[in-house]
Amino acid sequence: MMSDKTSVDLGKFRDRIVRDSIKEFRTASYFQGKGRQTEQIVQAVSEGLIDLLEEGPSRDPYTVKLFVEWLYNLIRKEGKKVDTTVDFLDRFENLAARHLDKVEGADVDVFFEMCREFVQDKHAQLMR
Repeated sequence: MMSDKTSVDLGKFRDRIVRDSIKEFRTASYFQGKGRQTEQIVQAVSEGLIDLLEEGPSRDPYTVKLFVEWLYNLIRKEGKKVDTTVDFLDRFENLAARHLDKVEGADVDVFFEMCREFVQDKHAQLMR
């Protein structure tokens, strides 16, 4: 279970994390051409990840799996490989953890490890 301090600090830095994420990913080709501005898509993805972390369902595998499948499908529509989704998750985790201490960073890492596992499982299913 994510600690209360981690959730509070994520809430405190939420706007900054989302802004940093938009700056980082607004030129990412896999978020472009989807009927909305890239910044809006990045914001929706970022807000969703922060919601999962901050509001408690970060340890509910079913909820996390649904979100990660949506993200994987969003990125995959451009024909990108599993590595692209994992790269996005790694980079977003770094943006989120930048504002947290080591214990909180470990909390966040558990969540993102679960996300990466779901991405790899989804990819394995599609390769069968």
